[in-house]
Amino acid sequence: MTDRTRIVVTGLGSVTPFGIGIPLFWDGIVSGRSAIRETEDEYLRQWAPATAQIPDFDPSEYLVKKQIQNSDRFTQLGIIAAMEALRDAGWSDHHSLNKSYSADRIGISIGCAFGGVQTLEEGASRISTGRSNRVGPRLVPKAIPNAAGAAIAKQFHFHGPVMTYSTACASSANSIGEASYWLRLDEADMVLAGGAECLFSPAILAGLRDAGAIATEGPEDFGQWSRPFDKDRAGMVMGEGAAMIVLEKLEHAKARGAHIYAELIGYGSSNDAYHETSPDPKGRGAELAMQRALRSAKLKACDIDYINAHATATPAGDLAESTALQNTFGKHLDSIPVSSIKGSVGHMLGAAGAIESIACIKAMCTNTLPPTLNCDQKEETAPRDVVPNHSRSQHVTRALSNSFGFGGQNGVVIWQNAELIK
Repeated sequence: MTDRTRIVVTGLGSVTPFGIGIPLFWDGIVSGRSAIRETEDEYLRQWAPATAQIPDFDPSEYLVKKQIQNSDRFTQLGIIAAMEALRDAGWSDHHSLNKSYSADRIGISIGCAFGGVQTLEEGASRISTGRSNRVGPRLVPKAIPNAAGAAIAKQFHFHGPVMTYSTACASSANSIGEASYWLRLDEADMVLAGGAECLFSPAILAGLRDAGAIATEGPEDFGQWSRPFDKDRAGMVMGEGAAMIVLEKLEHAKARGAHIYAELIGYGSSNDAYHETSPDPKGRGAELAMQRALRSAKLKACDIDYINAHATATPAGDLAESTALQNTFGKHLDSIPVSSIKGSVGHMLGAAGAIESIACIKAMCTNTLPPTLNCDQKEETAPRDVVPNHSRSQHVTRALSNSFGFGGQNGVVIWQNAELIK
């Protein structure tokens, strides 16, 4: 980072395939359960037989009818995750956070790979099939990627900077890292950062299948289809959800007596400049992002004691990340646990970096490492300790979270245990 302004986490919120709220998410992954099931929609099943969908999602429990009508599913997920995070941080009404902050100084930094694809595809279908020559005046504002950020700003009357980062699977990692600059440059006093995504649409799933990214077959138990770092991995399993983190300057958080979960101490980004979809097999871009994150945190490789890997269970992706980790951490990697939670919640794409950062933060708060599910026969090139199949107790001081996406986008954030805050 460019100066010594300290940034801390004071609120967490999520909507995941385990349900709404951090407790359901954390209990799900540390108990070794998978939220991946057979795809409910028979039509979508032909492209993605297994998915991780949010069970019994009913936005009317949180949003009014007009909000639901005027928003795509990904926006609804983002608003609800924001509600959870702000409530956790002490939000009490629509105008102030414990009377501490001006709405003009609260920002929103959100990651999203595509936006409202369900709304866009439904509109295209209406026209192409001749059902109608109209799609309605709300199609564009519902479908654009910045819809979630705009809706959250409107919901809470925040007038600070509102930005949407669309860097594929690195989107919400970048949204968190870039938000730190607003705080350091004194452009905001508090930032709600994270991501939201729902890409269960025929065109997106068909495209990912044709690119060889999605697992199209697997064991009888669909919960075993996502297999990060495993020899039998055959592609990612798509998940949906949203995750939001409240970031504040340390002195402000202390002044208002906020509960502090962790400190954001490092951020690095880069691009592979290699291929539209495939990662650089030598992991050079990923390595560069990790090195930048370590440098910004003023840390050495040996200072990291947990890594949450991107590890989507694609053969090329897992191998490239393993190579990058080895090049970055060298001999220290053998003593660092490295796990991926995608066997539990699938790949939430634009929201993946945020939910995986929350996994890092919870690991530090609970002294518990989340497991890599379904890694029964670890690939020889994978890190030595991938915390296979079962969570375990371990103290974590500093955790690094990787997010890598199509287009060669890389985002890495480093979190530090709140016990080191003085």
